[in-house]
Amino acid sequence: MPRRSPGWLCGLVLLAGGCATTGDPQQGGLFGWSETKARDRSQELERRNGRAEAHVAQEDRRREHLRGQYTALDVEAQRLKDELDRLGAENRALDAQLRNLLQQRRLGEGEKRRLQSLLAENGDWLAATARAAAVDDDIDGRRAEVESASAHNARLHRELFALLQD
Repeated sequence: MPRRSPGWLCGLVLLAGGCATTGDPQQGGLFGWSETKARDRSQELERRNGRAEAHVAQEDRRREHLRGQYTALDVEAQRLKDELDRLGAENRALDAQLRNLLQQRRLGEGEKRRLQSLLAENGDWLAATARAAAVDDDIDGRRAEVESASAHNARLHRELFALLQD
């Protein structure tokens, strides 16, 4: 049996001792692995995981907040749509009453033309409002439409009231 020289054994020890150690057992192998570095690595991974979990929790809270805002806006949009529908029905009823009074009352030509122009303008406005309501999901736009509808209806109320006073 061949005898091995002590130099070979010293070379192996120096080779193993001269290698850098690591905290990752997959990279360090049997001799290059350090328990202290592994502990440090584990703590760093735990800190990273903690930061990631905190970020996820923050994003979950943000998502819930946004979900609440979305729900509130959805409720407001539905309320505005219902209000627009109600105002539109009221406007159509006022329009019909004005048309009936226009036919029943004896009015001067100037007054008749003015009311017919008002009714034509109201018809155009109703058509434009119906088209806009079909595509408009903007809350501010719906609020403006509600204000516009209220103003149109108030004008028709005034005209109707004036005709009934005569």
